[in-house]
Amino acid sequence: MPHQGAAYRTPEPYSAAAQGETPLNYETALLECASGSQSAVGKIYAREKDHLRAVAHRIVHDMSRAEDVIHEVFAQILRDAKNFDPARGSARGWIYAIVRNTALKMRENAKRELALEDDTLNAICERQQTVPNPASCIPDAMALRTMLDQLDPKHRASLLLAIIDGRTHEEIAEHLRVPVGTVKAWIRRELIAMRRQLE
Repeated sequence: MPHQGAAYRTPEPYSAAAQGETPLNYETALLECASGSQSAVGKIYAREKDHLRAVAHRIVHDMSRAEDVIHEVFAQILRDAKNFDPARGSARGWIYAIVRNTALKMRENAKRELALEDDTLNAICERQQTVPNPASCIPDAMALRTMLDQLDPKHRASLLLAIIDGRTHEEIAEHLRVPVGTVKAWIRRELIAMRRQLE
C-alpha cells in the first residue's frame, strides 16, 4: 500500500479520446473495486496494463519480474481499494504508487535471492544418495519432516509438488495460483534454508 504519509503523484495523463476509448473514472472504478467488483479491476487493467508494466520493468529490469509485479499490484488494488483517500491525490496516482512500491520491494528482495538455474534445481531434486544403513537416515528424516511442518503451507506445497510430484514451475504456479517467479523464489529459498539446517 502506498506510504501513509505520502500524497499520490499523478502520472502522465492518459488520453482515452486519443486512443478512441471511453474515458474511465478511476475514482469510481476504485470505489467499485472496494466493493469487490472484479469487472472494475478488469477495466483498470485493460486501460493501464501496458503503462504499469513499463513502469515496473524500468524498476526491476526483468520482464518476468515485471509481470509478477503487475499480478501482485492488481491483487492489492482489489484488496486495498477501500483505503484509497481522494484527499491525498488522484486514483490513478494511487495505482501508480502501488506499482512503484511493489516493484521497489521486489527489486530489493531479488538482491537477497540466490540465482539457481532450472537445471541445477532439477539436479538437486533428482540426485539420489546411496545410504549403506537406512536406519542412519531416521534422524535426518525426522528433522526434515519437522522443517516441512514449520513451512508456510504454500511454500511446503511448492517444494513437495516439485520434488515429489516432479511438476514444473509453471504447473505449480497454476496449481497454487501464484506467479511463476514467486514459485521459483519459494523453492530456492526453502531448499537453501533446509540444506543449511541439515548441515
